Amino acid sequence: MTFIRQNSYLIAFFSLIVVFTFYAILSHNTNSTSMSQVEIEEGDTLWTLAESFSGATPHHEWIEEIMKENNLSTPKIIAGQSLKIPSDQLKFAPDETIKFAGDTE
Repeated sequence: MTFIRQNSYLIAFFSLIVVFTFYAILSHNTNSTSMSQVEIEEGDTLWTLAESFSGATPHHEWIEEIMKENNLSTPKIIAGQSLKIPSDQLKFAPDETIKFAGDTE
């Protein structure tokens, strides 16, 4: 009992460390990604969308993930349909305003 009284600040310190550790683990252990809606236009296919949005992910893997996320049984998509795509992948969308030296008008 005297040990606890003499070292109460150490016990409180280690208790706080344990509490903050559990909080950090529980609060940062979410695998949810925010999703954005992309409206399908005429001529779009999952393959062309993969070329625009998949980044470093292989196209076939990206297509499988999108089909699973949107509950699609076939890779066929229709103009006007909306698909959920992870928001972090939208940064891979090509910027149409950028012109390169070889681009012609």
